[in-house]
Amino acid sequence: MKKFFLLLLVLPVIVLSCSGGGSSSGGGSSSADYQFLFEHNAKELDGHTIRWESNTIKVYTGGISGAESAINRWAGPVNFNFVSSPPSDGVSFSFTSSGSYCGVTNTYYLNSGRITQAVVQIETNQIFCRGGLDNTVTHEMGHALGFFGHTADGGLMDPDGGNSNITSPVQNFMNLLYSNPYGYTITPVPSLKAKMIGVRYQTNGNQVFVRVDY
Repeated sequence: MKKFFLLLLVLPVIVLSCSGGGSSSGGGSSSADYQFLFEHNAKELDGHTIRWESNTIKVYTGGISGAESAINRWAGPVNFNFVSSPPSDGVSFSFTSSGSYCGVTNTYYLNSGRITQAVVQIETNQIFCRGGLDNTVTHEMGHALGFFGHTADGGLMDPDGGNSNITSPVQNFMNLLYSNPYGYTITPVPSLKAKMIGVRYQTNGNQVFVRVDY
């Protein structure tokens, strides 16, 4: 019983530590969809979207069992080219033994809005991670695609990623993000104008920023 209660005490600590850390169509998207896109992506770059240039993204899974299937849950607005070595212009997964988080994603992007690389580390021991290995991989891949921060709707992109469900707002986010080129401005949406601060964005910018999400 002592061991059981000890696990109950440790679990909240480790689960909580998994928390965070152009123009075209988007046809049919609502103002709420744009608001969501702003809050979880474009707010990072003065109201301009941050995404991969191509809708086909290179991914190295690092030999993580079941990773391809977990990553392919995002297929639709994007597709994946699984490669045999870490790409300099794609997503690289690897195991780590940090003991302090379930997974962490470093997403590198230019101030033009183009993601150039993402490096994902997955905790080897997933015993205290509510969603287990598959959900952790899918959750971190969501960050690598450009979903920044977390939701609070009981779905996969919640801080602990305990539910495998990709909720409608998150799916709409991906559809909208990848239906327009990187650097697409969403600031004309009236409710977002007041939130604009900063001067990071440049149309042909090559300054590198990194976004860290857990």
